[in-house]
Amino acid sequence: MAENKENSEVVVKSQPIEKNYRVAKDEWETKQPKINKKVESALYIFLAALFYAIGYHYFIATCKFAPGGLPGIIAMVQYETGVVKDTTGKIDYSTLLLVIVNIPLLIYASKIMGKGFSIKTFITALIMAVLMFCMANFIDPKYTFTITKSPEVSDVGTRLVSAILGGVFSGTSLAFALKVNASTGGADVIGAMLQKKNPHRGVGAMVFVVNAVILTVSFFVYDKDWMPIFLAVIHLFVCSMVCDRIMQGAKTALKFEVITEHADEISTEIIEELGHGVTTMPAKGMFEGREKEMLICVIKPRQISKFQDIIKKYPETFAYVGSVNEIIGKFNKGSNK
Repeated sequence: MAENKENSEVVVKSQPIEKNYRVAKDEWETKQPKINKKVESALYIFLAALFYAIGYHYFIATCKFAPGGLPGIIAMVQYETGVVKDTTGKIDYSTLLLVIVNIPLLIYASKIMGKGFSIKTFITALIMAVLMFCMANFIDPKYTFTITKSPEVSDVGTRLVSAILGGVFSGTSLAFALKVNASTGGADVIGAMLQKKNPHRGVGAMVFVVNAVILTVSFFVYDKDWMPIFLAVIHLFVCSMVCDRIMQGAKTALKFEVITEHADEISTEIIEELGHGVTTMPAKGMFEGREKEMLICVIKPRQISKFQDIIKKYPETFAYVGSVNEIIGKFNKGSNK
């Protein structure tokens, strides 16, 4: 018996402390409608293809620059063959390169990125190719981008606006594809594979190298003119910014860390007024050696004013805020507080 007592360990489990708030736990949570994953993936893939096709046909194809990736190669082929806005009735098959080039590329990528990624990317590229083919030959073959009928507006200004708008559509397209673990094909696939083998390097750097080669070639294709390269750089920059904004914008939040002696009062107000939980940790002020607590809370950006109003009620409280790019797990997104 003595040995058993010596070897035995007493495990004390801490019991949760229930507090009375004006709201019940998770009362503020708004249930989000569940969408079938396959339907969601199909919708995002179609939107990715549609946005890119619109951006390419209406803002890139007629403005004589190569945007990078496979569409950049297609743009140069169209320029060299003279099929852009050809009124002779010739059919432009250059957009089918999206399918032809992506097939061997995605077969190889399936070994590195997985079959799911390759299949979704191929479907995206196929729909893109079909939409671009139809727009170029049947839907609106004679369209020419213009921003005004005023003769004072230069061709450079028109092409600049075209590059920006094209980048917005391309960035939106890429964001939709990335949401379902796919891509728009071409350079994005190459960049993703290179990053998979070199995880210490970013995908952006890998894609930039691929696009840099295409832009260098475009300099000679467009009669050694620097303007197409400048337009392509603007397009790629806008595309990247829009994609990042869409991917992270809906997930951004603010993280507050509050050092205070009024942990219970502040926590109660945050829970009841803002609809967000609070985590506490012991803290100690080293100037006076006083025991305090640190509150950790993540809130939506629009709630910062209310949060500051709560903190201002306690003059001795110290708080600082940082941005959160992504939230994983349970978070009150739908509250109207």
